[in-house]
Amino acid sequence: GRRGALAPADGSLTMSAPEDHHAVIGESQAPAPQAPRNRLSRLLVGKPGGAPHRYVLLLACLVGLGTLLEVFVPNFYRTANLHILMQEWATLGIVTLGQLLVLLVGGIDLSVGAVMNASLIIIALMDQNGSSLLWLALVSCVVFGAGVGLLNGLLVSLRGVPPFAATLGMMAVVQGGILVYTKGVPAGEIPASLTAVALHGIGIVPYSLLICLGIAAVMTLVLRRGTFGRKIYAVGRSPEAAWRMAISTTAVRVAAYVMCGVLAALAGIILSAFVGYVDPAIGGNYNLESIAAAVLGGVAFTGGEGGAIGALVGALFLLALLNVFTLSSLNPYTQLIVVGVALLVAVAMLQRLKTGLSDSYT
Repeated sequence: GRRGALAPADGSLTMSAPEDHHAVIGESQAPAPQAPRNRLSRLLVGKPGGAPHRYVLLLACLVGLGTLLEVFVPNFYRTANLHILMQEWATLGIVTLGQLLVLLVGGIDLSVGAVMNASLIIIALMDQNGSSLLWLALVSCVVFGAGVGLLNGLLVSLRGVPPFAATLGMMAVVQGGILVYTKGVPAGEIPASLTAVALHGIGIVPYSLLICLGIAAVMTLVLRRGTFGRKIYAVGRSPEAAWRMAISTTAVRVAAYVMCGVLAALAGIILSAFVGYVDPAIGGNYNLESIAAAVLGGVAFTGGEGGAIGALVGALFLLALLNVFTLSSLNPYTQLIVVGVALLVAVAMLQRLKTGLSDSYT
């Protein structure tokens, strides 16, 4: 028999009955979807049969927030503050892109913060033996991140361990090893040649942000146009349907976790260039922040929905909120409350929009 095309890049799956009567994806003979009844639904869904405008609401909120900041927090748009915000966006953006891949296949990764911490430790450790080992240190960070991601993927895909439990356990193992080695005391320095990645750039735009945007551009192309991207959406949307069309769900999930680990290690390298010193617990907040940023950007916990552009916009929106607290000299621990509230609101709004859009077709 013949096989249909892979699922489209927006993650939607359609079923058909070809000559051999095996279910495939992509050759649907079903009638075109009807247009939603109300204006809000038409705005968010787009034209019938077209790609949904997932980010309209988030972009509107970002523009509104920017306007309010101009009025109430004038220091926000100072060059020095914008430069710092861009550096933070680069770090959170890269780790959020990794989290995006795992969320798209219906998983979650709570070990990204520990991998980032390990990257700082590896760089500082090798720097003690000479700055000539910098490239070896960077490669070691990436290999370590890939190894952690591989173990996470195998635990989830082959052993059937729930993603939350598997990655939480891995986080405990990695972070515990870091604390045993460092005794919980910040120690070590980052090579000056590496800090230039965050401190220097084109105008006020640091090289680290350009790296982040480059990764996002490649990921967008892969997810929207590439075969592997279509497989990711297919597995996240319907693992059973993906399996029937001969997609290895295990290989796709493992690959997603490996890439998440690699991007977490790269985010740790960028973070080390930004802060310039070693703190064994500095990456801990990125576990929750990367998830919150992705969900704010329209990525669904259930898998198969979301994209790199939305994830980056979500990261920028979240960082802008947190930056206000820094400029206002408020209690820094309130930032955790902001992240939690943002996550809850984002999930509730996305669920409400999904329900509303489903009702608008009936």
